[in-house]
Amino acid sequence: MADDVMGKAAADAKQVSTNAVGTAIVTRPESRADRARRLAYRSRFAAFYVGLAIVAGAGVGTLLVLVGRGSPAPAPSWSAWEPTGSVERRSAQIGDHVGDQYRLPSGKPLVAVTYAGPPTVTGPEGSSFRVPAIAVRPDTTAGRAEADDIDTINASSTVMYTLCGLGNACSIPEGKATVERGQLLRREALELALYSFHYLDGIDSTLVLLPPRADGQAATAVFIERGDVRAELDRPLDESLTAPLTPGVGEIQADEQRVIDSATRSRMYQYSYLQAQDGSPVMVLTPALSG
Repeated sequence: MADDVMGKAAADAKQVSTNAVGTAIVTRPESRADRARRLAYRSRFAAFYVGLAIVAGAGVGTLLVLVGRGSPAPAPSWSAWEPTGSVERRSAQIGDHVGDQYRLPSGKPLVAVTYAGPPTVTGPEGSSFRVPAIAVRPDTTAGRAEADDIDTINASSTVMYTLCGLGNACSIPEGKATVERGQLLRREALELALYSFHYLDGIDSTLVLLPPRADGQAATAVFIERGDVRAELDRPLDESLTAPLTPGVGEIQADEQRVIDSATRSRMYQYSYLQAQDGSPVMVLTPALSG
């Protein structure tokens, strides 16, 4: 009997503990429901941490892939050279840059770009006058248009370049005026136009006055509007004018010649001037019979 009482007292003593200040705390045996909740919480936390680990791993993997690939390649520039500064400075730089590339068989310049800027005309006393408008007559051959279907263009959005040979009256003194030399001049006019449209803000048309014959006759020009060369402007310059170096007379390759002919042959004009009612000069462009 005494042993049973002592055993029961010892069992009761195991269920009583004390805290730090000696206060008795009675512990209750964990029920089945409590154990289930504890295991459920443990599972949830484990799943949460596993998810975090997966997300973190995916982020690190993506970062490593991006670092391995490096930065995306920059878009190719439209041209290897470009002008800087104001519109006036840029047009002058374009004239100098393009003009320096074209040479005669002797190595001398094909022409000099003596003017780059708004369309102007020089009066008999040497004074220059701004041209406010350009009148473009239609091509009436084969009944394509009526003679009075004249297109008048505001010259404020036009840049003009004057190509001058080193001979009499700006003519080219060396060699003869051949088809091949004319093709090279049209290539230069196209290159001037493409640079102008790409790098000069507010320019919608380019007028390039070509050098006249030695007798001063047949003043011709190439007049190109932006929409005429939209395809060339949408791709780098060297995909239109493909020669690595500027060709000489008779050296233009067939692929380039097709681009040049498409952009310039039907845009060759003879030019003259008329006086408007207000006294201002108007440039008149008449389609040339041959280019």
